[in-house]
Amino acid sequence: MEMEQFYYDNKIVKKFIYATILFGVVGMLVGLTLAVMYLFPNITDGISWLSYGRLRPLHTNAVIFAFVGNAFFAGMYYSLQRLLKARMFSDFLSNLHFWGWQLIIVAAAIT
Repeated sequence: MEMEQFYYDNKIVKKFIYATILFGVVGMLVGLTLAVMYLFPNITDGISWLSYGRLRPLHTNAVIFAFVGNAFFAGMYYSLQRLLKARMFSDFLSNLHFWGWQLIIVAAAIT
């Protein structure tokens, strides 16, 4: 009796995991910067784009949407293929989803 072989698309899972790690580090560094700003409030005098009011939304959005969102998508791409015992329908659509999500995150951080 032959065992059925399944081949999964782990490249998209790795991309989302790498993005999760990257945005997790970015979010935590911005959070650390905000904590230092509590200790030394005058550390960024004269630099308006480094004010607390502008960095706090960057920190929360980076942690919530970038870190948690990428981890969620990595988990979905990993588990769905194994639960359904099938590859994703299209590598192109998976990559479009990945790069579109990263573009949305970066565009939200810039605006």
